[in-house]
Amino acid sequence: MPYRCRACRKFFSVRTGTVMAESKLGYQTWVLAIYLLTTGIKGTSSMKLHRDLGVTQKTAWHLAHRIRTMWQAGDFL
Repeated sequence: MPYRCRACRKFFSVRTGTVMAESKLGYQTWVLAIYLLTTGIKGTSSMKLHRDLGVTQKTAWHLAHRIRTMWQAGDFL
């Protein structure tokens, strides 16, 4: 967390307040997951994300779930 608010003295990063908040995955993994979910014609399963991204199936499911929730709420990056 490289930045600190001068008014409230709390630390924050560019991920704070986004779908990527409190995630240990890198930006490249998130962007690839968003790309794969966006370009899939019939949708993308967590098993396909797991194979394409090289992460566990549980992580892939969590990524897809957070991204789909973001799309439904309309809170884009």
